[in-house]
This record gives sequence, C-alpha cells and structure tokens, in this order.
Amino acid sequence: MGIMSFFKKKEIIIKDFDSFNLCESRDNPRLTVIVDAAIRNGCLLVSGQDLGNSVSEFFGDSDYEYWYSFDIENTKLLITRLLEQNPELDVKELLSDNFSGIDGCSNLRNFCEKFGIKYKFSSYA
Repeated sequence: MGIMSFFKKKEIIIKDFDSFNLCESRDNPRLTVIVDAAIRNGCLLVSGQDLGNSVSEFFGDSDYEYWYSFDIENTKLLITRLLEQNPELDVKELLSDNFSGIDGCSNLRNFCEKFGIKYKFSSYA
C-alpha cells in the first residue's frame, strides 16, 4: 500500500499539546529569536518573539511578536503533508525537524505556500 493510499483511508487525529520550543536563538548579541508551537482544540499556533537592538532599530520598539494561526482543517493538512515525508515521527518531531531554528518560520511559510496550506498571520511591535 502506497503512503498516499494509507493517508486517504486513515483519518488523521491530532492531539493537543502544550507549547514547546522550536527556536531559542541567542547567538547574536543584537537579536534574540524565540519561537514556540502548540496545538489547542486541534489548531496549530506558532508564536514568536524577536528581541534586541536590531528589532529596536527596525521597529522602534525592543520586541516584535508574531503568530501563525491554523484552523483545524489546515492543521490536519500541514501534519498530513509532513507525515508523507516522515511517517515514523510524531507531531512534535515533525514540527521540530521542519520548522526549528532561526529559519523555521521562513521554512513554515514556504512549506505552506508550496502545499496551499492557509494560516492567519498577526504581529505587533
């Protein structure tokens, strides 16, 4: 049975989990990046905060916060597409393997664009 047949026959059940860290980059003294992910009520939320002098110079404030919010349907689509590439991993491992590190949010946006996965983005400085 091909992997696509497996996913078409099996309903993806995504369990909620508390926030866990995708990125905590403090390598650059001018910029700190912290990104977490959680699933609540079947919906993925990726939240981030950038801090430091670089943020102050760009936004005029010392921190920049942002959120990627996925509804249930798009959370399932995202997880399904990730499982197609790595079916042996759990959801946290899938998110970490694909969207951790300083480029994690950029990788998330590119992945969503590639597969037509929709999310709401919000931010403030």
